[in-house]
Amino acid sequence: MCTSTKYLFNRRNWYKMVFIMAFVPLFLLPSVAAGNELNVDINGKIVSKILAKDDQTGFPVYTGEPLQYTLNSHLDAGDTAVLKFDVPQDGLYEIWLSYLNDAKSYLPVSVTVLLDGQMPSSELRNIKLRSLWKDEEKIVKDRYGNEIPGIPYAAEEWQETGLTDPVGRIGVPYLFALNAGCHEITFCVNDGSTTLGQCTFRGTEEVNAYEHHDAQGDQLILLEGEDFESRNDVGIHAAGDFNAQLTPYDSSYRMLNHLSSSGFDTAGYQVTYRFTADQTGWYWLGANYRQNSRVDFPVFVDVLIDGKLPSDCAAGIPFAYTDDFVRSTVQAGEENQAFYLTAGEHTLTLRISDVPLAGVYRELDAMLDEINDLSLEVIRLSGGITTDMYRDYDLLSYIPDLVEMLEGWADRCDDMYEEMRPYFSNENCGLFQELLLSAAQLRRLAEEPEDLPRRLSELSTGSNSVMNYLSQQMQKVMASGISIDQIYFYQRDAVLPASTGFLASAWAGIERFFVSFTRQDYAAGMESGGEKRLQVWMARSRQYVELLQNMIDTEFTPRTGIAVDLSIMPGESKVVLANAADKAPDVVLSLAPGTPANLDIRGALKDMTQYEDFCEVADDFPSSLFVPYIYDGGVYALPETIYFCVLYYREDILEELNIPIPNTMEEVRQILPELQRRGMNFYHPSAGMGGLKYFSATLPLIMQNGGAVYGETVGATTLSSEEALKGFRELTNLFTKYNMPVDVSSGFFQQFRQGILPIGISDIWMYNQLVNAAPELDGLWNIAVIPGTVDENGDVLRWSAGNLTAMSILESTDMPDESWEFIKWFASEEVQAEYANRLAYTYGSDFLWATANEEAFKQMPIKAEHRDVILEQMQWMTDVPGVVGSYMAERELSNAFLQVVTKGVDARRALDSAIKRIDRETFRKLEEFGYYKDGEMIRELVTPTVDYVEKMIEEYNNRKKGDS
Repeated sequence: MCTSTKYLFNRRNWYKMVFIMAFVPLFLLPSVAAGNELNVDINGKIVSKILAKDDQTGFPVYTGEPLQYTLNSHLDAGDTAVLKFDVPQDGLYEIWLSYLNDAKSYLPVSVTVLLDGQMPSSELRNIKLRSLWKDEEKIVKDRYGNEIPGIPYAAEEWQETGLTDPVGRIGVPYLFALNAGCHEITFCVNDGSTTLGQCTFRGTEEVNAYEHHDAQGDQLILLEGEDFESRNDVGIHAAGDFNAQLTPYDSSYRMLNHLSSSGFDTAGYQVTYRFTADQTGWYWLGANYRQNSRVDFPVFVDVLIDGKLPSDCAAGIPFAYTDDFVRSTVQAGEENQAFYLTAGEHTLTLRISDVPLAGVYRELDAMLDEINDLSLEVIRLSGGITTDMYRDYDLLSYIPDLVEMLEGWADRCDDMYEEMRPYFSNENCGLFQELLLSAAQLRRLAEEPEDLPRRLSELSTGSNSVMNYLSQQMQKVMASGISIDQIYFYQRDAVLPASTGFLASAWAGIERFFVSFTRQDYAAGMESGGEKRLQVWMARSRQYVELLQNMIDTEFTPRTGIAVDLSIMPGESKVVLANAADKAPDVVLSLAPGTPANLDIRGALKDMTQYEDFCEVADDFPSSLFVPYIYDGGVYALPETIYFCVLYYREDILEELNIPIPNTMEEVRQILPELQRRGMNFYHPSAGMGGLKYFSATLPLIMQNGGAVYGETVGATTLSSEEALKGFRELTNLFTKYNMPVDVSSGFFQQFRQGILPIGISDIWMYNQLVNAAPELDGLWNIAVIPGTVDENGDVLRWSAGNLTAMSILESTDMPDESWEFIKWFASEEVQAEYANRLAYTYGSDFLWATANEEAFKQMPIKAEHRDVILEQMQWMTDVPGVVGSYMAERELSNAFLQVVTKGVDARRALDSAIKRIDRETFRKLEEFGYYKDGEMIRELVTPTVDYVEKMIEEYNNRKKGDS
């Protein structure tokens, strides 16, 4: 008999395994020739996918009793469990796994599966084991009486899942071809912790064909969309709108009254409701919903009763586009679809599906790859992207089928459009307009193929290129959000809840209008009556403010006795205006980069070093983060969150090409020829910045080479130094000599997904997109610290100019001690960690709070290996001192960069011109603020450095030791 064992294995050879993959129906499995992909359309749905070797493609589906084996293995990240098992006959088997996830992270557990030591498909690199999320408190009320979502918890319940497509484009588990005899299946946990219970090998469960039934009777079962029992992703949540069409509704208080499309928006996400049917019978299923994420095109939803599809028509039910909430009944063809319920308790599960769009996804991916290949070939033949308008390239001699290629792509765009036409709600579907634009543009290019080198921007390199249109099309198709107010099972004679009529809606709007004059929750400048309260403004959306106010009311105020009014800051300019009008708040949170400098230089912010325990608080943050907040010997803000920059890379591509992860910029330059030879490149953040290249793009290499914008005091810029010039030349040479892309109009994210730019430096937004909008890349990408520059001691300097948000106290406050007490509380490790986790657990991974507090960041709900990389890079993160005229330094350094890269100006000459303008503006501002007059410095303005806060903290700690 086979036994279960547990050991580690080497994962480096996964990508070398190549197998046949085919799409087939569950009950009709023809033999598939090796190397072919067979697409089968049954009621518009791809049903399954075979993973088989060349000699196994004719195997039948297994029809015997399920084969069940016990694992009982607890696995942490990096652990492996191996199960040996027997199958009695050659056949196609589904593999099902029972598991119990540890409730340590909101992320699903990622597992790699090997069969007999090999990977039948790349999708098995990242199988998702999702947790089951429930609520202890379904509804929590804020201080104003508004309802906000409670914080969910991961239920400790065993679950079972079939091994299937992790991105939700295949409706059922894979079919694995197995020869009779003994086999071995390996499970390796990539991230998270779980306990694997039983592994079952079985045939497919046929789904019943739908048969028409009439829903006779008068029964009504009403479910509220926001009142779900569980969901399989933490980001799925309820929301509240002031909309009289929704229930519950109150004109004075925000009520949670629908399932939110901002969380229920991804293929594979599902919510489950529990209900009771009083009578056995057939019921129709209806919903009051809004689906405005796909213009003129439906979102598809699977309906499961008691965990199973009741019929084939219950899969991929289209919910049509609508701008507002509408009532609709689920159809089967031209009639209402009936569902059979026995008397008693049941569950209803709604699962978002992308199965009907699987063919579009595959075709878009293929076309993007093919167009990129042609673009690279044209560049190779023409000698570069910049082409001579008077030169003839005789392109058809080298690419004789060029016209056929262009017209073929245009035809494929039209075919995709026509394939989706049956689902359109309008003759011209807004969702697929990019396909029509692409087809028209491709045909225009085909009319004059010899001009393609000069019109390459229309094909692949420009912001309005075919390639960019198709990339946008891919993003638009992925949007799958749907909001649900009510769900109802009902019979023919049932009395449905009355809908809100026009007059009732109009009256509700009038009532809400008048209520708005007396209730302005979280509005800046609106103090609560009665006791004196600390006024805090936060430059974030309502979700952030609601959650923090709840923490203040339940934790901070009871502990300190300080009452706080937290308000949404409508715009940072209002802080300046409020300060001038003597109506400024006491504390401001989430100030954008550069704003603290503009305020402290005008005396609007309080110097935090005046507080005795400032150094104790500052010690929780990297000293380099304080540089933009230091002015004239004072520190006027604390770091709040970081916009980190790290190196992103595609593990699968670099591993296949045997390209190492670069540790230095010299190693980056060494890998560029190998990348470019294969039509790939390295992304530099300046390529995504448009006309103004921010410090985060232009300054890192200057700093890594020992350069700086200012010397020991603010005055003439030191960008004229040899160190700064060397760093600037290294930066511009990346584009002028090493051919890095100057402009990536379609964005790094899209080209990273396609593999065109498989490596590059980018920020937190790239991280958020990869985690939340690229499920097909899960397990295929990673991050590392940015490549640095080796100094004379052999150390690698990795300085990056990152942006921060900040928290400050206004100088005008009449509650300075209470303000500092609040700042200390909010900046503390415990509160920052709790706030970050609450945001993620309440609203999902989109709400990433990248706290600047080091110890709190160690508790961030992200992958441990990513967290360690970001923490290491955080030590090298700083910014330009927020002193007078620094905005001009950023602007002119950007201009100098563009002069060199786009116009071929010498680096020294471009930098010299920039320096003159920087110095002129710097001295003008120094004179404005009283530091400079009549050509002489009246008093020096010391340039902030990393050492400043470090020395202050060191002296503070020495005093504490001396006192003790």
